[in-house]
Amino acid sequence: MKLRRIRAILLLIITIIVLFLIIKGIIYLGQRLLGADEVIVIDPGHGGKDPGAIGINNSYEKDIVLDISKKLYERLKSMGYKVVLTRSTDEYVDNELRADMANKKKAKVFISIHCNALENNNTTNGAQVLYYSKERIYSNSQDDEAFAQLVLDEILVNTGAANRGIVEREDLIVLNQTNMPAIIVECGFLTNANEADLLLNKEYQYKIVDALSNALEVYLKDDNNE
Repeated sequence: MKLRRIRAILLLIITIIVLFLIIKGIIYLGQRLLGADEVIVIDPGHGGKDPGAIGINNSYEKDIVLDISKKLYERLKSMGYKVVLTRSTDEYVDNELRADMANKKKAKVFISIHCNALENNNTTNGAQVLYYSKERIYSNSQDDEAFAQLVLDEILVNTGAANRGIVEREDLIVLNQTNMPAIIVECGFLTNANEADLLLNKEYQYKIVDALSNALEVYLKDDNNE
């Protein structure tokens, strides 16, 4: 009798656990389906005739940001998102075309990947995110500033990079001509020897990808729940 009662209790516990896992799976699938039509535009900065910054180690910004962007593209695709790259090869794309592409795709968010540089300064390092607040242009539950801060926080946690803060820039086409939350992620300084080498490192690039994908998942989930 006692053994039968123990078995019944164990069966009940197992049933509750199974039901919990099923419900959790349904909720997760629903969230993925809700986000299935949400387009994320990833913009590898520079390209072609425009190399961007040239590192202290002779690396080219255009190559590094394309590597990071391709890795982020694959990661987000594996998470179920629709993702568009403004360029997938070493080609020059005008900034107005980049913004226009995001607008035509009705992107949910726009992320431009860049590296920083300072003339005659090889000591400054760290990550920075640029944004332009467009609250007056569109109605969104989270503004560009909050999105920029979320992304920067994730980068700092994942990479251990120095905090160069978020900076509002109203003069940049990919920020002021896009109709959705848009940011420019400055992944590090190519004029700093240590950071320039890190930005060429695949493991470090994946840390940046982890940070960006984590931030996007949080941002889009919160936005869908509003």
